[in-house]
Parts: sequence; structure tokens; C-alpha cells
Amino acid sequence: MPFKLEIPIFTADVEEHDGRSSDQMCLSRLLDLCKEFNSADCHRVRLELNAVGSYQDGGLTPNIKDTIRFLTHLRKSEILREDQQPIIRIMIRPRGAKNDNESAPATTELRDFQYSDAELLAMCQSIEEFKAMGQDFLSPERGDGFVFGVQRRLDDHSNGLMLDPEANKRLTATALPYPCFLHRAFDGVIATRQNHPGVHEPTGDAVPKTSIGDLVEEINGLGFKGVLTSGGWGNATDNLQVLSELGRAALKEKDEDRFELIVGGGVRYGNVWDICSAMKELAQHRDFWLHSSCLTRTGFSSQEAWFVLMKLKAAEVTVASGVH
Repeated sequence: MPFKLEIPIFTADVEEHDGRSSDQMCLSRLLDLCKEFNSADCHRVRLELNAVGSYQDGGLTPNIKDTIRFLTHLRKSEILREDQQPIIRIMIRPRGAKNDNESAPATTELRDFQYSDAELLAMCQSIEEFKAMGQDFLSPERGDGFVFGVQRRLDDHSNGLMLDPEANKRLTATALPYPCFLHRAFDGVIATRQNHPGVHEPTGDAVPKTSIGDLVEEINGLGFKGVLTSGGWGNATDNLQVLSELGRAALKEKDEDRFELIVGGGVRYGNVWDICSAMKELAQHRDFWLHSSCLTRTGFSSQEAWFVLMKLKAAEVTVASGVH
């Protein structure tokens, strides 16, 4: 199956001009990638829209006006045929991690995706606003959808995390008929529920271990069509074994569900092959997505994105041939 690339973007920039900040890029570079790698037979590039300048926060809900401006230029582009138009996923996340003074990194990560009632209401309202843009901008048939996730603690005596069933079901129901995908809120859940060591391993009472297969079933039961994850705390390359297990669990889901595993977290050209090699069992049977900002020291690089895509195509051929 094809290896594909999801690129998160953090700008509403639609024209070339001088003085752009390092996290901005012009739309024309994205259009060139879509023209080169998307076709009726295979879409290898899709985009995740985030708030302007929110890269350091891990991506936040984009402004509705910025989104309309960006998608107007994208959907009306004369450069792309209809079958080259990228799938769009919109981030729904009202804020980044809370960092109260001397909070340790583990505590910060634990609270990153735990929201108040007011914040959950704002998330639902954002989804409704984006849906109201109309299917000229977003189309569930194309695969356009939303990305979010809500955690809560297992109890007051441990640092174990779980997906908040009521909050996530409320959001996925609000988004219908658009598909929804759980984002890296899952990383803390799988790290604390698998008890595996990580770069920010939290302390606290022991948490009962939950199988990866059960966690995948849990995600499906909340209305999500897939998950974006690094497999735990840290980057994807820190968690290759867990990601491989996630891939095998995803294959056990019914074919009609087509559970989508998207691997992100520090993905760059230099580590693409390591990740693809770990995911080869999944990739032999399902489409496989990598999530990468394609950053270099100067910000987004269309050349980095092109290199990643070419390496994905090469890995795809290698996996299909059975060569290790």
C-alpha cells in the first residue's frame, strides 16, 4: 500500500513576499507538492491546518477567517486538477499545555489535553463554524475532517491517563458527517497505560497495564477513524516497538473500518526509513501515513518535504518486494 505524507501548516500565507517568519510558507510550494504527488490513483500529500504561528504549542485551532482565506486560494487554484486537491484536516485544540510556574515537564504533558467545560464548548463551536463553511471548502466525501483529543486522569492517586469518553464522543458526534482523528493526546495515554519508559516518564502509583489492542478498540468506540501518535512520550524513533504493535492492532480492525495509523513526532528525512521499516507489516496491507512538519533550521522546506516523499516511495517499493 502507498506510503503517504501529512504536512501540518501554521500559516495563512497565500502569496510570495519578503519578511515571512520561519514558520510561514507560501501556498505555491504546497501546490507544487500536491501537483507532483497527488492524482486520481493515489493521494500522497494532505494538509493539517493549525493556527498561525502555533507550531511551538504543537498546533492550535486556526482562525476561521484565516482558514477561509487559505482554502479559497487552495480550492480555486488553477494549478491543481480536482483529483490533485489535498485532503484537509483541521486541528481543534483551544490551547497549548498549561505551565504553572515550576511545573515539571511530565506534569505539563499530563495536563496538555485536559479541558474545562468552557473549553470543550469552544471546541464544539469551532467544529460547527468550520462545517458551516460549506463543502466547497471541506468535503467529507474527499476525506476532509477534524483532529482533536481529550484526556482525563484515571483517578486521583496515579498519573495514569485515559481518553475522556464523554468529551470525545461529544466532539465526534458534533463533527458528523466529517471523519475525526485522535491526535497526540493519545501519546500520554499509551505511555502511562503501557508502563513503558519514556523521556518524560511520570511518577505516581502504578497504573494497571492495558493492551494496545484494547486501546485501539477504545479509540474506534469513541468515533475516531484513526490516530496520530509517536507511540508514547518523545519522538516516534523512541517508540518504534510500540508503533509496530499499534500497526498490528490496527490490522485486526474490520476492513470496512480502515483504522488509520499516522506516525508523527520528530519525523524527518533522515529517520524515515527506520520508521517505515518498523511499520512494514501494516504498510503491506493498509495505507501508511507519516506526519512531518518538514522543517529545517530556516523553517518549512519544500525540498525536505520532497525528499521525505521520495524516500517514502522508495520504502514502499522495498516493503512491497519483501526486501529487508
